[in-house]
Amino acid sequence: MSASPSDPADYALNHWRQYESQEDHALRVAAAEETAGRYFASTVAKPLQTYNNTMAFLAPLSGPAWDRRRTAARAAWDRSTAAARDLFNITADEIMRDGEVSEETSLAWDVLTEQAEQDYQQPAPSALRRALLQVVA
Repeated sequence: MSASPSDPADYALNHWRQYESQEDHALRVAAAEETAGRYFASTVAKPLQTYNNTMAFLAPLSGPAWDRRRTAARAAWDRSTAAARDLFNITADEIMRDGEVSEETSLAWDVLTEQAEQDYQQPAPSALRRALLQVVA
């Protein structure tokens, strides 16, 4: 960005950059991502546990059928965490812009966490194994 940007929107978005070094900016980004990451981690704890259990179960197995199951597990993880990933980006942007998380975003995290807890029922490991083995048989 030049000293006098031609686009006023560019100036409005990045005016604060003239007051911080690259190192300061990198530290602010890291701090914003860490805070947003704590929200993300608490929201996706149950899907992450199931994803990790599924991948641990599939790890010693090889072959195209098991590779498809690993791909399906990754796709399920991506689907179940899509809203949390979007909210992570919103949260990090707010922290970078305002220095804090807004009440609206905090409430959105609370609602998303509550929804994840209600909607997401983790199957017991034995039920998961039975389900995977039935698909193969």
